[in-house]
Amino acid sequence: MIAKNKNLKVKTKELIKSGEYESINSPKGFLWKYFSFRSKTAQRIYVFILTAVAIAAILSYNYTPDIGIELDRPSPRTIKANQNIQFENTARTEEDRNKNEAQVEDVYEYDTEVLNGREGVLYQIKYFFLLGQIVKTKEDKTDAEKITYLTNLFGNSYPESAVSSLLGLTLEENKILMEQTSNVAKDIMGEKIKPTEVDFVKSTVSDIVINNTNIPSPLKPLAISVLQANIKPTATFSPEATEKARQEARLKTPPHMVSILEGQIIVSEGDIVEEDDIIILQKLGLLEQEINWTRYLYISLVVLAIVTMLGLYLHKFEIAIYNNIRKLLMISIFLVVFMGIIKGLNTLASIHLNLWNYLFPIIAVSIIMTIVFNANLGIIITVSLAFFAGIVTNMDFSLTIAYMIGGIFSTYLISNYSQRSGIMRSGFISALILAFMFFIVNLFSAQPATIALYTAMGLLNGVICAILAIGLMPFIESAFKIVTAMGLLELSHTDQPILKEMLIKAPGTYNHSLLVSHLSENAAKAVGADSLLVKVAALYHDLGKMRRPEYFYENQGAMDNVHDKLNPSMSKNILASHIRDGVEDAIKNKLPRRVISVIAQHHGTSLMTYFYEKQKDLETIRTSNGNSALVESHFRYQTKKPQTKEAAILMLADASEAAVRSIEEITPKKVEQMVDYIFDNKIKDGQLNEAEITLREINIVKQSLKDGLISIYHSRLTYPGQNLKAVGNGT
Repeated sequence: MIAKNKNLKVKTKELIKSGEYESINSPKGFLWKYFSFRSKTAQRIYVFILTAVAIAAILSYNYTPDIGIELDRPSPRTIKANQNIQFENTARTEEDRNKNEAQVEDVYEYDTEVLNGREGVLYQIKYFFLLGQIVKTKEDKTDAEKITYLTNLFGNSYPESAVSSLLGLTLEENKILMEQTSNVAKDIMGEKIKPTEVDFVKSTVSDIVINNTNIPSPLKPLAISVLQANIKPTATFSPEATEKARQEARLKTPPHMVSILEGQIIVSEGDIVEEDDIIILQKLGLLEQEINWTRYLYISLVVLAIVTMLGLYLHKFEIAIYNNIRKLLMISIFLVVFMGIIKGLNTLASIHLNLWNYLFPIIAVSIIMTIVFNANLGIIITVSLAFFAGIVTNMDFSLTIAYMIGGIFSTYLISNYSQRSGIMRSGFISALILAFMFFIVNLFSAQPATIALYTAMGLLNGVICAILAIGLMPFIESAFKIVTAMGLLELSHTDQPILKEMLIKAPGTYNHSLLVSHLSENAAKAVGADSLLVKVAALYHDLGKMRRPEYFYENQGAMDNVHDKLNPSMSKNILASHIRDGVEDAIKNKLPRRVISVIAQHHGTSLMTYFYEKQKDLETIRTSNGNSALVESHFRYQTKKPQTKEAAILMLADASEAAVRSIEEITPKKVEQMVDYIFDNKIKDGQLNEAEITLREINIVKQSLKDGLISIYHSRLTYPGQNLKAVGNGT
């Protein structure tokens, strides 16, 4: 018990002296600063490193249950798809490409030289008829010799009957037949004729010539023989064009896409497992796969980047949080724990249904971080977890956007509330926003039933997150010893045991605390300070007076002032001790540190003017230059000046209320004069020099206190026959 009280006194002394619980150790060297567990810098580094390692490990872990599937073996059970997927079956795509390539015919190009060339078909036909006409005119050869001569000259390309008919033509017939035969050849060979099509084309020559009215009937057999002898393929095979056509056929082959719907049966119990089934199960993540080191490296780098970004943000914009190891540890634990929850839900999604991916409690973290710290940090944590959620869902960053927007909206909404009902209201609105985002990201890639299901999951997610946040807040406040708006709100209720005790032991102090609480809360709202913190600190700022209530004016009532019988120095010690006693009682009652800091600073180093002047009347202690600095220093509160705007407001409200209460006949004018005097005195005494409050804000606080005090201590009408002095204070 003695050790406990001693420790309490040490903590109290440190708080009163410095306004903080923790002292900052100066660096003792590079190794100590960056590697010693006692170094604050090293502790922060370790927290960030362990956070990054833990999150990377969670994201990299891939749980794939053994479902007993083997290729070409019966399936031991029916397996359904756990999510909607669409992927390309590359093997099938390659088969389709090969099939289409094989179906491409050889490409032939038309060769104009075959018909119109120097020794083309038209030349051969013309040569046939002209040569026949020339040989016919030779008188030195018999008809038989002429036939033999021409047959040999044509290389036996034409039958002897055709040569004989050629020699029997008149000059006019020869000319007509040469012209008409050439025209028919042009018609027939004006198009591509492949080598395999030559015989078929020759077989059609008879019909073409017979139907040609320009050729005399007796001459048609000769025309048929000439054409059949000269028809040749006009199309030649082109390897380059053929290969190009085959490549185009491959390129035009669409990928073989496989679409699987969530809940669709992939393989039924007893069915033989085929290769396509194995591919689908692998894409669904239901079969063990090889370790993807590239993925692990990617995850590690992304996690390192995000954690580094978070650390830099805290160092730059949230230095108070950055310097508090307990708060850094809390952020780390929340990131790791909720990342574990997200991974667990994703694992359920991989072995059951994809809907579990729509229950990530990211909004709960957004709400908690906003309540515990502020909206800016809540947004940063939300963005970090949203990116991690995108990684854990196989790089599905559409969910990242949905959770990011839903979480950011929740931080914006929750920053305006401090009560549980407000948190539930914000959670419900966030649920609507998240549901809408889930609807958007699945609108063009899912079936209507699936879209409706995921939209409903968004509503459920938001409600669960709000309930989860409310349920966790008391444990968070207790485990990490921090104060939130909800915790402060509970402390502001007058049914707290310590306030009830104050009401009984020191009723005057209780009433004074209520008035100061009301005044300081309004003043804080007027300048944008933490009004709830000021209100709570004001309620408990005079806890120390409960130990000796009769020594404080507001509790004396009609009794004699006990200080009239005490030495001023003794009175000063008794009154000054209420700061130390109040801090001790606040620690015993587990009030938040922020509240205790404000309590410890609410008198600053102000001078106890009444006892100081009384001591001067009894005994003057002067130095060689005639000053009374020694006496003045002795009669000042030995605490720290207000360090925050809230502590400054409480000091001004406390001093103003006490001063106005001491006025015998209160009027609005006297209230304003007294408040002006208090403010001028505090400013001249330098009590506000260390607080983050501007002169403009001080003037706003002054006016707020004037209005509040005039409203409280308003003048009362005097009715005929009424003696106000006899009535007393009245109501």
